[in-house]
Amino acid sequence: MLLCGDVDLVRIEPNLFGEVGWFGQRLSRGTGTIAGTTLSATGLDVGFDVAGVGAESVAMVGGVACEVIARVSANVLTVSRVRGEGVVELTPPSPVTGVEVALWTMRPQIAIVSSQVFRMLGLSVSPGTGEARLVEPQTLRTFAALWTLAAVYSAASTILGEQTPTSKRAALYRELLREERRRVIAKVDTNEDGVADAVRRPSVVPLVRM
Repeated sequence: MLLCGDVDLVRIEPNLFGEVGWFGQRLSRGTGTIAGTTLSATGLDVGFDVAGVGAESVAMVGGVACEVIARVSANVLTVSRVRGEGVVELTPPSPVTGVEVALWTMRPQIAIVSSQVFRMLGLSVSPGTGEARLVEPQTLRTFAALWTLAAVYSAASTILGEQTPTSKRAALYRELLREERRRVIAKVDTNEDGVADAVRRPSVVPLVRM
């Protein structure tokens, strides 16, 4: 279970995929046109369906991050400007024609962080019979997103150098992560009745370079 998505990372750090997208995984690349909230692409090296692009994905269109709302077909997406958390209304991106479209993901890094969060809370990623379960996992979304950003920028700074803007960004997200750790709580169902009956707090975050 992933506790956040690519779009949650970009809500916090709009330049993520422009700055360190290479540290993630490229899903698809081609040429695209935006009309309203429709992104149509041609010349894709991997179709959106094969690449697993869908809601919570992020499309870099002409270098600008757009939130993927839904996959319409193998080469068409419904997109919006990146919305704030909880915002339902779509905002059409600027119309463009024939610009580069690239879709990157940090899902592998998010998966590692999500597993670590579950372990810190004494929970199983895939709970079975008799195991405590996380209730309202969205309360951990910002925590997981900040941890992922801190890990990604920390790892990227080992390649780009310690005295670089990337390194400074890593330090910023480590500090924000520490602050969020002090605030965040997880609601847990310990008796499998679907209702939270316990609250747990994450322990010290062991940042691991990826």
